[in-house]
Amino acid sequence: MVGRRKNKADQWLPPRVYRGKSRYEYRPSSGETIKLGFRPKDGIESEQVKAQVWADYAKAKDAPVAVNDVNKLISEFHSSAQFIRLSANTQTDYNHYCKRIRRVFGHMSPRDITKVNVRDFMDALGNQGKVVTANRHKSYLSALLSWGAERGWLEQNPAFGVKPFKEVARDRYVEDWEFELVQRVARESAYPYVAPMMDFAYLCRARTIELRALTEADITAEGIYLRRTKGSISEITGWSDRLVSAVKEARSVYPDAPVSIDRPLFHGKKGAPIPASSFKTAWGRIMRRALDSGLTERFTFHDLKAKGVSDHKDKASGHRSKKMQAVYNRRPDMITPTR
Repeated sequence: MVGRRKNKADQWLPPRVYRGKSRYEYRPSSGETIKLGFRPKDGIESEQVKAQVWADYAKAKDAPVAVNDVNKLISEFHSSAQFIRLSANTQTDYNHYCKRIRRVFGHMSPRDITKVNVRDFMDALGNQGKVVTANRHKSYLSALLSWGAERGWLEQNPAFGVKPFKEVARDRYVEDWEFELVQRVARESAYPYVAPMMDFAYLCRARTIELRALTEADITAEGIYLRRTKGSISEITGWSDRLVSAVKEARSVYPDAPVSIDRPLFHGKKGAPIPASSFKTAWGRIMRRALDSGLTERFTFHDLKAKGVSDHKDKASGHRSKKMQAVYNRRPDMITPTR
């Protein structure tokens, strides 16, 4: 049963139909707003106007209802200009995180998500020991819902104010023998380009994404020019015998690949860049074989940057903050005694 309108002048309007700025608007329980006909400019709502509004209402009411759920919000967000402006690395992460968010929240209306829902989602992952996973998914969900709130999908972001889990910084230090064992396995694998990449990660204290972006043009007379990501300071790492050997090895992996100044230093058989997913697969297989060959504890490729920072005489990492430099220094500093 439809309730009576407070304003008697509105009694003729169909259920859930209201006057917008220039048009009549039908607002079904699904939360969307469906535009009907234009309101008369002179403000006179004649019987003909009223009849047309009722006709438009009947069509809108019988039309399939658009489902404005989280699945649709994700599709809209990932097609937005804001998403396109994100770095390629962030886009890749978001495309990964959205899969779990779809499974958990996809069928829900964004308006129905509460802080308790977000907390329960994080706790479920945290109870499985996936603290970092929980935090990263919460960050993505918050970015998604903030974007939606600014565009009328919901009133306010329920993920805002939900506390992330405290993360413990990695302290895995890769010993020299472990490095050498895994590098040997890499040279004997189907992914020999990983071996010189390991040297670069260590010598230049570099991330995987930075190494995959290196080109022949970045090999200069002074050294290797590294464009650092995540706000770190780009720099040139001067030449050493080991770095010279690493460049020669990288170039020798696929010697028949086309050569150009903008060709990636680390590339596939035809000179194409190595996708992040392909590198991840390669590293996973190399690590599994290394564990079968005497490695006692696995480590990440990113741990090689930390090893490079830890072994560097100045602990140089490219980070602007002392806090981040400390995160990557995984060996105790040598301090002279008081006397």
